[in-house]
Amino acid sequence: KQWYQRRVRADSWLETTLAKSLKSDGGITFDQLTRLMVWKLQRGQFRATLMGLIKRNSDKTVREVSSKALKQLFDESDVTGAMKTLTELSGVGPATASLILSTASPDKVPFMSDEAMDAVVGLPRKYTMPQFQKFRDLVGEKAEKLGSDWTLVMVENALFATAVLAR
Repeated sequence: KQWYQRRVRADSWLETTLAKSLKSDGGITFDQLTRLMVWKLQRGQFRATLMGLIKRNSDKTVREVSSKALKQLFDESDVTGAMKTLTELSGVGPATASLILSTASPDKVPFMSDEAMDAVVGLPRKYTMPQFQKFRDLVGEKAEKLGSDWTLVMVENALFATAVLAR
């Protein structure tokens, strides 16, 4: 029960507090990035080295890079450019970049979770930009089939939940 309550609080922070902050502040702070990584590592497969890599970034760099990425996403509708920009940060690959962008824009960017990747792309998992684009296209097709109320993030959440329940 405690685990469930922690997950609900963490999800709420991501979906409301961080989402609003990304839109109003136009970027992410080092502390927010660190908390986001904790969320990611607790939700999915734990990868021990990621937090150490994240901590190599300065707050100034995180703010500057994320601000540039969110401008690309919102002002230019350039998801690929925004993803590439975020991967300039230490410890941020396509999966973490997609998590940041999906939090800011759930209708344009799905989170590249292991479980959703397995469901729509299959194995082997590749955390590359071409694989992300394929994943995004396939999740988009599923969202279209489900109807206009479905965002890319909602599809990812459903795929994630299905995989967890099947374990």
